[in-house]
Amino acid sequence: MWLVIICEPFTLPGTVVRSAGARASGTFRRISPAPSNEDIERWTIGDTVVTALVEAETPGIPVQLFFPEATADDVRRADWLADSPGVAGPDGTIAFRVQAFVLQRAGRIVLVDPCVGNGKRRSLPFWNDLSLPWMDRFRAAGFAPEDVDLVVHTHLHEDHVGWDTHLSDGQWVPTFTNARHVYVGNELDYAATEERRTRDDPYADSIEPILRAGLADIVAADADLGGGFRLMSTPGHTPGHASLVVECGGDGFVVSGDLLHHQFQLADPTIAEVADWDASLAHRTRADFFDHCATSGCVVGGTHFPIAPIGRIEPHADAWRFRTL
Repeated sequence: MWLVIICEPFTLPGTVVRSAGARASGTFRRISPAPSNEDIERWTIGDTVVTALVEAETPGIPVQLFFPEATADDVRRADWLADSPGVAGPDGTIAFRVQAFVLQRAGRIVLVDPCVGNGKRRSLPFWNDLSLPWMDRFRAAGFAPEDVDLVVHTHLHEDHVGWDTHLSDGQWVPTFTNARHVYVGNELDYAATEERRTRDDPYADSIEPILRAGLADIVAADADLGGGFRLMSTPGHTPGHASLVVECGGDGFVVSGDLLHHQFQLADPTIAEVADWDASLAHRTRADFFDHCATSGCVVGGTHFPIAPIGRIEPHADAWRFRTL
């Protein structure tokens, strides 16, 4: 969960099919009001096609809103961010994104972290009762809800489960009716606690309908999901947070989830996000993850990374950097 994001019109790259190992190119423009193929961000990584489906992206956010201990100077020190215009501003502000990834591999369609969703009652005003064309973008990208085989949740904050359900005759019902929905056991337990269900209740409107429909698989944080997909335990942001690893040839691909929220954190993994459940554990997890990815050379999809969410983590000075594909 975040402190603030403003769901205003946002910018996206133009249509580019990007292959791992090649630098992405293209111009930036305002997204069209009616989603079309020109709004699709898609990469081929090994034998897997990765599509980013954006729900909202907002530039010019003061960094302290998400990272209370950070300053604009912390953002500016990550000077390599200038390689991806729009990710951060010269004034030290940042852009943020809410997005899902769709992974196509070996005839299987896997959806990861399906955003906030429409019509959900949320205490955060910028997520409350949304009416955004995410599902239109999903369909414009060539997908249908009934074609999804697996829905993976890196964790269960409300911006990662919302499109799992939709309203039908006044009831929240599953959207991806042929998909198994993966939940890490201790993360599901955490989501069901009174602490998480006080003011708004994503468990009731976005998780319980899946459980009642018998579409849930409750797994360990390091579970093998089959077909070259497995979870990597990355706790700290939440108790049962897990990143998704895809053994797709080459060095592989990892969807980060919220173990980090913005590229500038690579320059200082001690910087905590406002909603980190255990800031110290989250710091250790980030540093270990950065080191692992830099050593292995895997491609990383940053779940909340704006503008250019796919790239590799590399050593840089006494920390790391993100190099966009």
